[in-house]
Amino acid sequence: MMNQDIDIKLSFNEMLKVCSDDRQWLLELIEEGVISVDGRPEQAIFSGFQMARVRQACRLRHDFDASVPALSLIMRLLDEVEELRKQNRPFSLLDEVKIG
Repeated sequence: MMNQDIDIKLSFNEMLKVCSDDRQWLLELIEEGVISVDGRPEQAIFSGFQMARVRQACRLRHDFDASVPALSLIMRLLDEVEELRKQNRPFSLLDEVKIG
């Protein structure tokens, strides 16, 4: 029987590697609430979910040259879209276009 509670656990230094060793940027993500930690970031244990969010923030930063406050806003909006999709059937542009 598999344990459903298994998750990736990363130290602060391991999380730094996820964001190209940019310590200040990672601390700013935490300060802006993109990811949250209990206690001091340097002593925190990060989850796989947090790692995925940092990777997503890295891609957005690269693709749009977005500042950390802009990343925070973008990611909150993406979270809201995801919640709306869970509540309703997924929206598709194809729903708006009549083919044929």
